[in-house]
Amino acid sequence: MSAKESKTRTRILAAALEVFASRGFEAASLREITDKAGVNVAAIHYHFGSREELIQSLMQSVSEPLNQMRLAALEQACAGATPSLPAVVRALVGPPVMMSAGATGEPRLLIRLLIQARALPSETTNHAIFEQYDSLAIKFVDAIQQATPGLSREEAFWRYSFAIGAMFYIVSDSDQQYHRLERISNGLCNTNDPDEIVRQLVNFITAGIAGHQAG
Repeated sequence: MSAKESKTRTRILAAALEVFASRGFEAASLREITDKAGVNVAAIHYHFGSREELIQSLMQSVSEPLNQMRLAALEQACAGATPSLPAVVRALVGPPVMMSAGATGEPRLLIRLLIQARALPSETTNHAIFEQYDSLAIKFVDAIQQATPGLSREEAFWRYSFAIGAMFYIVSDSDQQYHRLERISNGLCNTNDPDEIVRQLVNFITAGIAGHQAG
């Protein structure tokens, strides 16, 4: 691929990210993407083959840097003989929260795209998510079990899923167009502070995982 072709492909992905994140996968049109990227529809077919392959390529470009951050943090958390559960949880939820810290710009769009893909699943987005996230999810479940002696494999999977749900909820709540938690708490909860969000998430999720004997 020439330098010019690479730039065109990158421009299309950037435009697709903005359009899909703002309009949704179903509502967005290729015409909107091509207009924003300054290319024609033929360029999309040349670089990606189809709308579905464009979405999968976009999801991959979104997921790879996020998952690399998570994996690096997880490897550090598991460097000792027994991993620290708070460190494992922080590796799981910290990178997405920090990436979404900006109220505008690409990081916010990345997280919006992932939330949409999970909220409105389709065969195309499912394939991209399964391919990018499943193997990493297993690594986190393994680490959760190692950090929590006595926790069954089944319980570890449940708690991993609940952790992801809590993380996505608070990230969506911190969007400037929403901020429900900050509003109903009369400002006690600052959802503009990513460090505080991560701290609260880690405390909550760690307690939930560690309380595996209850019930």
